[in-house]
Amino acid sequence: MRKAGLFTASCMVAAALMVSAAAAQDAGFTPAVDVSSQVVFNGTVTIDRVVSNGPGFIVIHVNNNGGPGPVIGYSAVNTGENLNVAVDVDTAGITSTMFAMLHTDDGMVGAYEFDGASGLDNPVSVDGAVITPAFDVSAMAVSDQFLAGDTVTIDSVTVSAPSWVVIHNDNGGSPGPVLGQTLVPAGTTANVVVTLAAEGRTGSLWPMLHVDDGTAGTYEFDGASGLDNPIIAGGRVATSQLWTVPHVRMGDQIVLNGDNSMVMSDRMALMVTAESVLCAAECVLVMHTDNGGSPGPVLGATVLPAGLSRDVIVTFSMPDIAATPVMWPMLHVDDGQVGVYEFDGASGLDNPVTVDGAVLTFPINIAPSMDYEGQAAADGVIRIDSALIDAAGWLVIHQSADGQPGPVLGQVPLRAGLNSGIEVTVDAELAGTEVFPMLHYDTNAAGVYEFGTVEGADAPVFFGGNVVVSPLGIAQ
Repeated sequence: MRKAGLFTASCMVAAALMVSAAAAQDAGFTPAVDVSSQVVFNGTVTIDRVVSNGPGFIVIHVNNNGGPGPVIGYSAVNTGENLNVAVDVDTAGITSTMFAMLHTDDGMVGAYEFDGASGLDNPVSVDGAVITPAFDVSAMAVSDQFLAGDTVTIDSVTVSAPSWVVIHNDNGGSPGPVLGQTLVPAGTTANVVVTLAAEGRTGSLWPMLHVDDGTAGTYEFDGASGLDNPIIAGGRVATSQLWTVPHVRMGDQIVLNGDNSMVMSDRMALMVTAESVLCAAECVLVMHTDNGGSPGPVLGATVLPAGLSRDVIVTFSMPDIAATPVMWPMLHVDDGQVGVYEFDGASGLDNPVTVDGAVLTFPINIAPSMDYEGQAAADGVIRIDSALIDAAGWLVIHQSADGQPGPVLGQVPLRAGLNSGIEVTVDAELAGTEVFPMLHYDTNAAGVYEFGTVEGADAPVFFGGNVVVSPLGIAQ
């Protein structure tokens, strides 16, 4: 079970940590970009590591005769090291080889202004060479959908050689038996239709990309012959879940800032965004506050049409109800007065949507927080599933000192927003059987961890009067 970071450490604990912080590094940074071949789902490219000597951008170019072509996406990066940088790109423009180019951000901060003429946000060079490594991708964009008769449609597929789009049913949250497959050529193919077998269909499906390396045009994968195996890049199989029943895609996102954040927010205009919502008929996406680990009072609702809606915004429109750091999106039908949310638990109107007998709801974090599981650290690496922070900061691993955060074992930088797949290298012997992951802001020399060495710098993140920290168990 994934464990969310709790708000447990007091100001006294934070003060005690001042004597045990790691020494600050030098502030100079040599620009660099590290990127691996990868599987790209729904237009999100991941750059392993970006080092920028000042605010900058990582810009994704498509392939144009072996060199960087048009731009299909970019993301701001912080001064210093940036790990696992997610960049949203235009799925229609993806090529099987792409280029990641580092640019400065020397115009309006946060606005990408490079046009080749203005002199703003130019590419970064080291020893006269622009930093723009190439990387190979296999890409698939999928949308939740209700089945159209016997078929499912994949939005787009990009591969470097003829490949199979294989649809698996769901087997307890993982790909199960094959329901159908379609061959696609090299390049990008839009609207790939796959016909499904009548038996074995499940509420969610797993589209998967396979090579076609046996008899051309014959799907021969059997798990033993070595033919037509799944495409794997960066250790990840090319598969992604797709729902054919009502569903909400909404992840952790910053709405509430830390108590000691330097980021200003308009608390009168708070909102959350769902990536997509699939409704069988007119429906309502409702945001509930948290009530002891279950949905509480309603803070806002948005009415939606039947079918798939993207980028759905729910504004917190109940000013007399306080937002909680954990919220519960819940899908309701809209079967009373159309366009009016009327659920009251008694009238029978606008009841929650259920799938397989369960109400369609789940928790998300909207304030600085961490998600992780207990783990083994025999290899000296602490793995954090995700960290949510409202400004540039640090994920710091503390040794346990009598059940409280003690000396620092290691830290990695965080970008504002959701950071995923975080790894922190520590001394496994010093880590023992328990460590304390903690969030800190990056407030003084950008990209340099200075807590405990520079007065007032890089303090722990507080929310609700407590430090964002929680213990993590390590199996031996």
